[in-house]
Amino acid sequence: MAGIPADDEKQRLAEKLSHSVLFAYCTAEELESVTAFVRPSRYEKGELIFHEGDMGAELYLVETGRVAISKAVKGNLEQVLAHMGPGEYFGEMALLDKISRTASATAEEDCVLLSIGKDDLFMLMEREPKAAAKIMFNLLRTFTSRLQATNEQLKEAVRWGLEATGYQPEE
Repeated sequence: MAGIPADDEKQRLAEKLSHSVLFAYCTAEELESVTAFVRPSRYEKGELIFHEGDMGAELYLVETGRVAISKAVKGNLEQVLAHMGPGEYFGEMALLDKISRTASATAEEDCVLLSIGKDDLFMLMEREPKAAAKIMFNLLRTFTSRLQATNEQLKEAVRWGLEATGYQPEE
């Protein structure tokens, strides 16, 4: 799908986008405009989408299939952090800042992913500022939610570590 999709493809993509929290609050017209900045790609089950430490400049939205997000713990040991299905997205940190990927993404099933690059986001901001503002708001909501989940995981890890040492805090 090179360039701007045909009208029926734009409508199909806009419909898919409408089911993602990333595009909550966007109107049908805004979603159709966004489709010009979306690129689909296919991955087979078991295929690596990106590896922790890779440089990235796009986020991925799952159109079909499932993706596992994992973090290297030690040696060959990986901890699965999340499973992403249709409508969910990942890789947003690389979209907003020039940092290496903080986790790996692997196709758990054959999947179609829709990517939006950093340059695409900047063009969208120029052409459709209202839609871009809604998307950025939703990205911030996701960051907040994921940060809260990470805080809870950290709290539990510290508690488990303390219990493993026999430490008994005063109550």
